[in-house]
Amino acid sequence: MGVGVLALQIVVGFILLFLVCGVHADIIKPALLDIKVSDGASLQEAMDMHEHAILRISEPTTVHCSVLESVVQGQVSRHALLIPPHVDLNLNGSTLVLDLRSNSHGVRLSSHSAIRNGTIRVVHSEGKGSQAIWHSAISVGAPYDDGGTPEKPSYFSRVTNWTIEDVTIDQQVAASAIQLMSEACFGVIRRVRILDSPKALMGIGLDWGSVGKMTTADDQIPRMRGLWEKGDIYSTHPHDILIEDIQIGHLTRNVDGNDAGVRCSACYNIRIRNVHVASAATAVAIFGGDCGFEFAPLSLRPLAHTGYEIIEVTIDTAYRYGIVLNGLADNVYRSSENHGYETLIDTAHPGLNRVAVRDCRLNGGGTPKNQGIFITAVTEAEVRDVVVEGFGMGARIKNWVNGLRFVNCDLERNNEPYTILSVIEAPRNLVFE
Repeated sequence: MGVGVLALQIVVGFILLFLVCGVHADIIKPALLDIKVSDGASLQEAMDMHEHAILRISEPTTVHCSVLESVVQGQVSRHALLIPPHVDLNLNGSTLVLDLRSNSHGVRLSSHSAIRNGTIRVVHSEGKGSQAIWHSAISVGAPYDDGGTPEKPSYFSRVTNWTIEDVTIDQQVAASAIQLMSEACFGVIRRVRILDSPKALMGIGLDWGSVGKMTTADDQIPRMRGLWEKGDIYSTHPHDILIEDIQIGHLTRNVDGNDAGVRCSACYNIRIRNVHVASAATAVAIFGGDCGFEFAPLSLRPLAHTGYEIIEVTIDTAYRYGIVLNGLADNVYRSSENHGYETLIDTAHPGLNRVAVRDCRLNGGGTPKNQGIFITAVTEAEVRDVVVEGFGMGARIKNWVNGLRFVNCDLERNNEPYTILSVIEAPRNLVFE
């Protein structure tokens, strides 16, 4: 049989397979089911009864949710609601009221799950742990010390293909409105409104996680390396996430630059687009994280801190920073400086690798000591078509910068347009066009 004929038969075979599967695809399409619920427990029961389903609350209502407990693949999960795999929850204008009286998640997503079209209000917080994920309105992923072991990772150490869409969040406790951790990946956060809050830690937070017992104390980093080399621990990282069309109100907590509308720590392939922040300490903060990718699986090393895009971000009043670009793995860096640790990866180079910022409008509100854009530990970064005004300093450029272009940016409407403060390593390839 000729090669051309064989190739044709293979193509025809795939077409027939597609057509056959297409017939059966109608059978396994998610069913749209209207459900009536009286409280969080009944809503959880309704979700647990269905697989591959779109569940819609039959009419707008208020659903009071207290802490529940489930066992998922041998692991206990405490939450107000857990959306099971392949379940799409349409709130249909309803409001979930979360009364959280023990350490728990709020609404927790699984792989291939979604929540949309409603409001989530956190009204009570008691017994909360220190991590921002605890008592967040919506969470995806595993907190620190909850990622399982390398031999048996937690189900929640990797949560993929999830959606948060058309949701309003009223977060009035000291937690994130939305918090992603560990390997929360291939997700979408779209058309979300986050209301004013004096206590919320962040609007949307993305943080690396861990599998195995891992600590980030500077003096413990050498010991962590030993555990990593033995295969007892590794880090996990959020990636391939779209955050777009977000409205954030006045987040008035102002402790440091982590108090942000959107904050990322040790992630990759994150696209942040069309975000408006009324006020916050920082609009968007991108950090290298405590350990960066020092203890990540080897396959992730080339992806570390790549694929960041910050597009069409506006903040009306930034108390501290408009945008932070800080790619330093700071705990590992300090361990190398103070505890003789020999790093596996350079803690500062490339840092944030080819991050792109464009079409942003940042306003400092006339505060004399705040900074429009803070930049350290970046490689081949580009800031394009950005207006910075009302800050003490338009841009502050520090150490470990190798390739930074400002293109068509307005930094003049500040007390100082920019400053270079590089006591360790002067910037290279710094261009203003």
